[in-house]
Amino acid sequence: MQIFFTNHSAIQNKQLDKEVYQELEQFYNSFFNNIYNELNIGKYRKIRDAIGLVMRKFDCHDHPLAYTGKLVMYIQATIALEHLHLTCEQQNLLQLLGTNTKKINLNFVYSGPITDLRQFKNS
Repeated sequence: MQIFFTNHSAIQNKQLDKEVYQELEQFYNSFFNNIYNELNIGKYRKIRDAIGLVMRKFDCHDHPLAYTGKLVMYIQATIALEHLHLTCEQQNLLQLLGTNTKKINLNFVYSGPITDLRQFKNS
């Protein structure tokens, strides 16, 4: 019985990883699909770059879901502090990412300031 539950859990985690990665990819690409975001990319570059850095965490299997959860908090803080606007699509993607990662343990991620982009850099 233990093996069944372990395998089932591993399959669910792989599926969640794939789903979250696709949502991140859509979010990253959304900055190129919206003329407002393209014209004001300077304001949104930190968010877009942070998304790209977290996508790399999936490639090296470095606690990608934990970093995605931290990314959601980073984006929310950045939007609030810098008075930025997200499109409806981006807001929906951010909400999906938050929902998919809300039960993930964040003990493995950098615990510095929430608005620091360095927390997502590969070590």
